[in-house]
Amino acid sequence: MRILLLKFIPKIGNQGDVVDVSSGYAKNALFPKKLAVLATPAVIQEWEHKKEKQKKEKEERVTIIKKIIPELQKHLFEFKVKTGDGGAVFTSIHQDDIQKAIAEFLSSQSKLLGIEDVHIEIKPIKELGEHKIQTRIGREDYMQKVDIRIQVG
Repeated sequence: MRILLLKFIPKIGNQGDVVDVSSGYAKNALFPKKLAVLATPAVIQEWEHKKEKQKKEKEERVTIIKKIIPELQKHLFEFKVKTGDGGAVFTSIHQDDIQKAIAEFLSSQSKLLGIEDVHIEIKPIKELGEHKIQTRIGREDYMQKVDIRIQVG
């Protein structure tokens, strides 16, 4: 039986491959787990169309990221925190807060970019002032490192 793999299956093939397997294996193991579908001409054509669309979106996303990086480096993200006497900070700024702020900036520039395109790994910031944070913008297939400036005050 000729099937289209929806996920990688060891010793069978990669996602998107059209392979021949026994009908029992396809009907009893692959189809119920939604790992494959019957490879009809319509399904194959739809899969090719989907791959082409994803490729175009990726290329467009890469172009947008390259264009946005200089603007992102110039931008100052401001966070307000409660402070006590002598400038003691009562709360901290977490990576999720920074990630959301950057994602809002990116989505305001392009609908193709969102929170899944922002990758930060930092400890909570508890000091007032301006900080530089190294961030990766993009997805697995294309990521760009950029230093983000944040102001805690």
